Amino acid sequence: MPRAKKAADVAVETTEVKEEVKEEVKAAKKTAVKKPAKAKEPEVNVVVEYLDKNVAVKDLIEAVKEACKANGKADNIETINIYYQPENNKAYYVVDGNAQETPVEV
Repeated sequence: MPRAKKAADVAVETTEVKEEVKEEVKAAKKTAVKKPAKAKEPEVNVVVEYLDKNVAVKDLIEAVKEACKANGKADNIETINIYYQPENNKAYYVVDGNAQETPVEV
């Protein structure tokens, strides 16, 4: 007939099992598969060439942003749509759905 365990013996066994589980979890974390490093996005530069003109898109964007600042519309802008016409070197733009009257020359 099996002998009944005392509460103290059960507590010691439980503590030992908990320690073993903690060590196994630590070991599993160390050997866990690491995610591959996220690939760095390449720097992209776009230039519009038309006849003898070269306009970088980042310069076009900066010119429109400066025009927005000059018109006092630089705060809380959600969207800017730019329509560049290389034949006359002008960029028309729409800020948050409102078309702007004066184009930007680049």
